[in-house]
Amino acid sequence: MTILRSLALFLGVALSFSACAPDSGWAPNPDEPRAFVTTLGADTVAVEVYLRTDASIEGTLIERSPFTRMTDYQVDVAEDGSFTSLLWSTQVPTTNPDGPEIQGGRVTVQGDSALVVRYGGQNPGSSRVALPSGSILTLGRTAASAFAFEEVANRLLDGATSTMIMGPSGRAAAENNATVVAGDTVSMDYFGQARKAWTDGSGQLLAISGAGTTNSSETRRVKAFLVGSLADRWAAMDAPGEGMGVPSPAATTQATVEEADIEVNYSQPSKRDRDIWGNLVPNGSIWRTGANAATHFTTSRNLSFGEYQLPAGTYTLWSMYENGSFSLILNEQTNQWGTAHDAEQDLFAVNMTPETLSEVQERFVIEVTGTEEGGRLSLAWDTTRWSVPFSVN
Repeated sequence: MTILRSLALFLGVALSFSACAPDSGWAPNPDEPRAFVTTLGADTVAVEVYLRTDASIEGTLIERSPFTRMTDYQVDVAEDGSFTSLLWSTQVPTTNPDGPEIQGGRVTVQGDSALVVRYGGQNPGSSRVALPSGSILTLGRTAASAFAFEEVANRLLDGATSTMIMGPSGRAAAENNATVVAGDTVSMDYFGQARKAWTDGSGQLLAISGAGTTNSSETRRVKAFLVGSLADRWAAMDAPGEGMGVPSPAATTQATVEEADIEVNYSQPSKRDRDIWGNLVPNGSIWRTGANAATHFTTSRNLSFGEYQLPAGTYTLWSMYENGSFSLILNEQTNQWGTAHDAEQDLFAVNMTPETLSEVQERFVIEVTGTEEGGRLSLAWDTTRWSVPFSVN
């Protein structure tokens, strides 16, 4: 991928959303490399730069979580605009010497099928899969990679009614519920929710928003910048354990209250300078009470939450913030992802009492503590702690 290497030599550093502002004096040029910055709150989580020609798309995607890795890729494009092959290589910069080995591979379209060859990683080998005509080859990260979203947008705006996506894992291509929202705005399905993208009407992607989805990152096009230097710096932070890590790490709270052994298993999203209550935690909608998989609550003894009885066992915790009030929902379904809420399996909902914290709680925390009357279950994030009492039967 010699074009990528020469590309990195002349790109100037301009890592700022201000580059996209109307008064910045800069406007996207379709003949220049496309560069994008993806943020999660105040933190940059990915950067990408690629160059499109009539015959190819060549680029580099750098992702920071759970560790910094750089993926160089090249997509070959036929005269009719269809993708004919995808070559990719993912490696960890040398500034993190303990990073995983290089992995990569190639997807080659051959008629109505594709040959997928992978090396390194946990799934090396080769496979052949059926591939409908016109399928879009991706890195398997449609939420992060801008080049794939731009291709989807262009095809939809040109009148396509079906969008087939295939990543390099060897799985068959799958339909993505991608649609034109309005004008030059399109959306792609992200686990049943819509991630939206904006174009300038000439085929250039300008922005992607995950607002309203579980991936609430925001992507903006900026002036071209030197991605290699960022990768080296971020990887150097990873080596001593000072990098971004997992955005919402798993956590466990354990407590014994009046001989009741209680355990809560959940994930901890971070504030990252975002508005939480009524924004990141939506107003009037069910929230997973954490991140990733559904939050699980286990008790070895029967409990009472006010008038409601909770038999010993394992349950999932859901919640709803609505206009300054917050309620906790106990549900008897378990072992599901955190967006798979089945209201028919709700047992009951109880109101939680707010308390203003003296300092900002950066990571979401669930606590179980003993009291004179029994126990208290608390959820703390940002500047608010929500609590509800319970008793052991």
